[in-house]
Amino acid sequence: MDFNVSAEPPNVVEFRKEVSAWLAEQMRGHEHLRWSASWSTREDEKEYKFRRGLAEKLGAKGWLFPIYPEEYGGAGLTVDHQMVLETELFKYGLNLSHVFYTLARIVAPVLIRWGTEEQKREFLPPITRAEICVWQVLTEPHGGSDVANCQTKAIRDGDDYIVNGQKVMVGHHLPPDYLWTLVCTNPQGKRHENLGWLHIPANLPGITIQHMYLMMGIKNAVFFDNVRVPAKYLIGGENNGWKVASTHMELEHGGDGRVSVDPVVERVVEYCQKNHVGGKPLIEDDKVRDVIADIMIELNTLRRFNQRNFWHRFAKIPHPYGGVQQRYFQRTARLRNGERLQQIMGADALVQDLSVHEVVDFEYCVRSGPGQLHGGGTLDTDRLIFARRLGLGRPTQEKAPETD
Repeated sequence: MDFNVSAEPPNVVEFRKEVSAWLAEQMRGHEHLRWSASWSTREDEKEYKFRRGLAEKLGAKGWLFPIYPEEYGGAGLTVDHQMVLETELFKYGLNLSHVFYTLARIVAPVLIRWGTEEQKREFLPPITRAEICVWQVLTEPHGGSDVANCQTKAIRDGDDYIVNGQKVMVGHHLPPDYLWTLVCTNPQGKRHENLGWLHIPANLPGITIQHMYLMMGIKNAVFFDNVRVPAKYLIGGENNGWKVASTHMELEHGGDGRVSVDPVVERVVEYCQKNHVGGKPLIEDDKVRDVIADIMIELNTLRRFNQRNFWHRFAKIPHPYGGVQQRYFQRTARLRNGERLQQIMGADALVQDLSVHEVVDFEYCVRSGPGQLHGGGTLDTDRLIFARRLGLGRPTQEKAPETD
């Protein structure tokens, strides 16, 4: 499999020039966002507003979801054009998936797969144009990673669903516009056949959002108290939420892929070149170079997993275990890299000090390592899915869910 960029056709070459010039203009004065733009829970409202504004500008051109049809908020372009956008954005440490904090990268393809035509035309354009922020709202206090054991109830009442329950470990410090969530629509029904998926406006009466201060940053508890949700917000049909959830979680668990890479290696190298111990730069220490090499090897492996999954997805070739394989490796590598940063920097790696580099927060890397083991499921969940996809310990091999 060749991941190298081959010669581009003339129309793509011209598009690259256009994108490069446009991004240079948009990013002027904001180049320092390289690090945190990849993924951030830093509570910086100024940064968030800039990134959201950039996403809105990309969305207005159809460039956030460039291969989607124009009626759904895309530009009707090709995968080649998407690769141009991804690679040009990465020059600034950005990618289309995380320009600003929203679940658009997952919500949009799930709507493409499971939404009605009416829902696609109404719900997709605001999402793909970055006009709204959507939170994933799945985990419940008692359920942990057992998402199917959903106790938040949504009972049909005429043209509405009445929603009651609680979700935790979700979101960001700034409020959402919509809550993308799994609910129990038939409390007496069989497991996996009693669920529904709702796209809930976050400003409906009865919704309360409460901050939770955690190692990974600010997350939230979301309470639903007799929230009346119009039935048009049900995605995938009555009691069909588990199939919708399977598509959603396949994308969340690495199945979407990406072409960008984690910039931590270049930041660590820069740190070790500038900081001295015993009068010599850290980079001249053989042990430090060995640790950096370990970081580089694992992140390059992760990059290949991501690129493979990206290619499989857009080539419409389902990969039975590629997503969860990437997810498991990513989680454990982040934990190991947090430990490696401490080996290199000692106690300095545990102190938030953005003066070390205007955009690097090594402390967040260390702090988020353990927390990432529990985001979007756990390592045990990853291992279980991996075994099922390989057919281990069961007579049939589980297929990967359908995505967009």
